[in-house]
Amino acid sequence: MNNQISVAGIYSPPFRIVIKYFITAIISFIVFNLMLLVDYKSISGHHFQPKILSINHILTLGFITMIIFGAMFQLVPVVLEVKLFSNILAEIQFWIYSIGVILLAYKFYFFSSSLSFEFPAILLSIAMTIFTINIVLSMIRVKKWNITGTYLASALFWLLITALAGYLLSKNLDTPFIKINHLQYLKLHAITAFVGWVSMVVMGVSFKLIPMFTLSHGYKLNLAKWTFYLVNIGLLGINWIMHYPETGIYNLIFGFLVFIGLVLYLIQIFIIFKKRVRKKLDIGLKFSAFAFIVMGISALLNFSFLFYDYEAIKNLTLIYGFLVLIGYISFLIIGQMYKIVPFLVWYHKYSSKVGIEKTPMLKDMFDEKLAEIQFYMMIIGLIILIPSLFLDLQSFALIAFLLFSISSIVFGFNMLKILRS
Repeated sequence: MNNQISVAGIYSPPFRIVIKYFITAIISFIVFNLMLLVDYKSISGHHFQPKILSINHILTLGFITMIIFGAMFQLVPVVLEVKLFSNILAEIQFWIYSIGVILLAYKFYFFSSSLSFEFPAILLSIAMTIFTINIVLSMIRVKKWNITGTYLASALFWLLITALAGYLLSKNLDTPFIKINHLQYLKLHAITAFVGWVSMVVMGVSFKLIPMFTLSHGYKLNLAKWTFYLVNIGLLGINWIMHYPETGIYNLIFGFLVFIGLVLYLIQIFIIFKKRVRKKLDIGLKFSAFAFIVMGISALLNFSFLFYDYEAIKNLTLIYGFLVLIGYISFLIIGQMYKIVPFLVWYHKYSSKVGIEKTPMLKDMFDEKLAEIQFYMMIIGLIILIPSLFLDLQSFALIAFLLFSISSIVFGFNMLKILRS
């Protein structure tokens, strides 16, 4: 703890910057779940529907990417031991990005509105470019490079590619110009976002945080290096071939590389968990462990998509989307938030009072029993949702979305409790 405090004290950006991103992301997560509940009848059929696209972007941009932005502003300086290049840029980015997310979600939801798709896409692209510049200018001053930094640098590249693809797709919705099928380009956008941007961040950060939280040692990161090369080579290949109408056997080759890379990553994580000193998993690590299991299931399902027409099975793309977005990414983010946010709040409020007055334990800053309830509610919701989508049973999907909504409010309550500690 003392070492973490000293490093955080030297390199951390102002608390108000990081927490602003986190609070906005938490609100977005609650809004996302409530919208699923309200529009549950719309969550069926093809994934390219206005309300589904709107709800999806509230989660992916408003929650997932917003959390990553805030986390990277905190973790890049601490993990790489370098100060953030500009706090002002981080503030400017927040407002541009937030407006872009709101406008894009609005435009998708009210598809026929006069607002163009291109305008919010431009705002989001500007914000993502500002973020990339800020982090890159921070990284070039790093003296001690590590594998986490390598993964994060790669993630920045894929973020820009994701932003560019998103902008082109938005422009194409206003004035069609893309020669290949719009849905094929949308698929490329999604793959680049989830595997290149989000998963590169997740994997890179996990090599630092999971060992720290589990007190793991005595392992090597050889598989982590292979994962990096395989996933990035596969993504480069996919971004090349998906610009052509016919992808042929190349789609199988590059998809297989990504799949093997993800499998090696999961084996690496399993090794780290196996080497842990702290055998009992707290609630944050329970969320994370479940996320890694679902990540494996999602990777296997995605690999199977290379061999058959997955869109021929009703709602299968929606099932896959919920596994990735809720079961994998959201579970992992929530788990890490239960670890990171208490520490950040404790550091900024109580680190100067150590030895002077009594300070709270990190685990006492939120209601762990409520967090456990949230954990099982989300699992039960996911278990109910998958077959309900497969069998197109909307009443059961409604129950699942109700569980998700309640669990998101519990999560928000716990985060608020931490902030007010």
